[in-house]
Amino acid sequence: MGASSRLPLGLLLVVAVALLLLAPPFPAAALTPDGVLLLGFKYGVVSDPLAVLSSWKYDDENPCNWNGVSCAAIPGENGTSRVVGLGLPNARLLGSIGGDLGLIQHLRHLDLSGNSLSGSLPSSLFLRNSSSAAAATSSELRVLSLAGNEISGSIPEVPAGAMTDLQLLNLSDNALTGVLPAGVFSLPNLTVLSLSGNYLSGGLAGGGLPRAEFVDLSSNLINGTLPRDLVASDSSRLRYLNLSYNKLSGEIPASFAGELPSGAVVDLSFNNLAGKIPIQVLSSTRTRLPLKETWRCVVRR
Repeated sequence: MGASSRLPLGLLLVVAVALLLLAPPFPAAALTPDGVLLLGFKYGVVSDPLAVLSSWKYDDENPCNWNGVSCAAIPGENGTSRVVGLGLPNARLLGSIGGDLGLIQHLRHLDLSGNSLSGSLPSSLFLRNSSSAAAATSSELRVLSLAGNEISGSIPEVPAGAMTDLQLLNLSDNALTGVLPAGVFSLPNLTVLSLSGNYLSGGLAGGGLPRAEFVDLSSNLINGTLPRDLVASDSSRLRYLNLSYNKLSGEIPASFAGELPSGAVVDLSFNNLAGKIPIQVLSSTRTRLPLKETWRCVVRR
């Protein structure tokens, strides 16, 4: 074959490059659905001065390698590791939470306390295991700690049957408003409830919190009278109850005092309580009560 019939080298290179560009790309591993939801949270963060989210990348197929993310094998899913926890406390994150985290199916532990997250609480976190069509997630959330942020708005109502595995709810030191949702007091496995340091109002529901050990509702705007049975009558787990710095009024019901376990620490100071102090309070609890003009008196057993 003559030289005149050969293609110039430059033209061959152009053709080769064109063929490479037109060829289908090599299949890339896709980011898991849990990872996509985590990235949804990351995109709501506008400032990350400690770069705690720098390892969260779309081209990393496994979010289990990301900072703050914990995973575990889930029975029935062929040994696949799924996201079960996110812990980034005191990370100086600035932004909002968004609703994506509440859609992570097997999320059990969420701790974003001590940041600068603002906006409202996503309802998706409080609808887990609900019969609502909008809540297709399971009820595996056991720890929800968002304390020490700048979250505002009301606490979403907890539908019946939702958040049945929740053991710790800490939303203290935010800017939450509105009434205390009655559903929170009906959570069957809640042992720690801390909503102190907000602007929550309304009255206290009675007969709930069957497993509560630590309840802190201090420094709010809670009003009305003390219920006759703040905790379930069959509960003997309560060790700490703080209702100080609210707007509670009226007398302390004898039945309220009678339901408190022996040795429990109870703080009712800095309210508008009046009347006689039931002997049960003085004999079975370590109680801080407003007495005379001081409004601060520690009574110990």
